[in-house]
Amino acid sequence: MKKQQATEYMYASARISALENRMVGRERVSALIDAKGRAGVMAKLGELGDAYRLPSPSEGETFTDGEAESRATEAMLLAILRKAFADVQESVPDAMVYRYFRYPYDCNNVKAMLKCEIRDADPEGMLFDFGSIPTETLRTALREGKYDLLPPAMARGVREAKDAFAKTGDPRLIDTILDKACYADMLSSAKMTGCDALVSWVKTRIDLLNVMICVRILRMKRGEAGKLFMKEALLADGYLESSFFEKAYSEGEDALWQGLMRQYYGFVRAVDASNKSLAAIEKCADDYHMTLVRESARVPFGAEVAGGYLLGCETAVKNIRIILAAKDADLAPDVIRERVRESYV
Repeated sequence: MKKQQATEYMYASARISALENRMVGRERVSALIDAKGRAGVMAKLGELGDAYRLPSPSEGETFTDGEAESRATEAMLLAILRKAFADVQESVPDAMVYRYFRYPYDCNNVKAMLKCEIRDADPEGMLFDFGSIPTETLRTALREGKYDLLPPAMARGVREAKDAFAKTGDPRLIDTILDKACYADMLSSAKMTGCDALVSWVKTRIDLLNVMICVRILRMKRGEAGKLFMKEALLADGYLESSFFEKAYSEGEDALWQGLMRQYYGFVRAVDASNKSLAAIEKCADDYHMTLVRESARVPFGAEVAGGYLLGCETAVKNIRIILAAKDADLAPDVIRERVRESYV
């Protein structure tokens, strides 16, 4: 992959900026929150075009069946993400630049396949078909032990995860090992693009995930055993060293937030204004990251524009899921507004 020049992205940036007009951004999210029930949300989504309308029910199904409607809704949302990746791939001069945006879906698929192999179950229905490797190709590769089809760190991670499970019988190690490997591959690929913004997005996300890991384990109050577990779980190569989190773990949660002020002032201020539940902290982290992406992607042209669009589409889909689940639970609009994430547009 050659270093990317911003001027190579003049056409792609113009096309992607036009596609942003279709995205479910702040105003549309607000309208969905105010809609009456799930039916009202789906009706408003349908006003945005065919992409947001449910496909026809399969033979023998009816959308009066809640489970069938949920499957159809999820298929619609996945189609939106699939189309976003396809649009970017068709628009940019080098689609390999954005291949690493697909790695989390590869990682999910590998984890699902390994766990289902352990349980002698079929992972169908748990897989995403827009990772960097077709799902059937990946299933065959894992079955035949051809892990090198995966990005380098994930290829090593599969071997390590299988060995760790064989020794401990703990399926959580599969998640821990492969998540670390996935972000290692993402960061390595981002660096190869030569685009500082893409690198900063990955490194910041690594830090924010490590904050969540540290807080969760601190609140479990497991002492030195927790500290050892945290060291194993922390992702590598963010802006903050593992020693920062080890020190914070030893000194307590207040020390963690105080230490973060220098690097992530805005994030910490948002957490302070929340109820500091794990769900609230995770939302603050997502919002902080989206703000960073949005600000650095607002350039006339460059690799950042398409990258921001992909992350924006993922957030839009996440918000639709949050709103639909909240409507099913009959939550008030004000409560839903506290849960949705900061939009890209």
